[in-house]
Amino acid sequence: MRFSESDACYVTTELGRAPQGVVGVASRNREGQPAVIINLPLIQQGEKWLPFPTLYWLVDPSLNAKIADIERTGGVGEIERALMASQDLMQAHRADNVFYAMARWAVLNDREKQAANDLGLHPILEASGIGGVANHDAVKCLHAQYAFHLARHEVGTTVGKLMHQRYGL
Repeated sequence: MRFSESDACYVTTELGRAPQGVVGVASRNREGQPAVIINLPLIQQGEKWLPFPTLYWLVDPSLNAKIADIERTGGVGEIERALMASQDLMQAHRADNVFYAMARWAVLNDREKQAANDLGLHPILEASGIGGVANHDAVKCLHAQYAFHLARHEVGTTVGKLMHQRYGL
């Protein structure tokens, strides 16, 4: 979905700063405001290129607050234990990480891909998972996990579904 000027104003207000490298809106909340934005995984600042591993960024303030509470009370560990307890869930979670990495690489244009190659960032951008994790068995950030879940609309993600079941999101 297109990232409009009014979307930019809303996101700037919610983040407390102007967003950089936003290429679209992946999901909107009930009020039609951006809930998840899509970021370029490689941002040019002057002559310098900087990696940004978070392709999908959760900007919805209500969800951010709820997920912060879940993380604060041990939610990351609880989700990781649930994944480790089930081969099927872990396999699906690994597949989610691979899909995320492929989506991150695919959003780059040819010039950005060349910059990533020149800087030696191609392996990191193409292989690291949700939120930039190198270990696809791990869960780094529930905010990044849930943003990806919302971005996948009908399909969702393994961790996002677990968060729905356990925390009623």
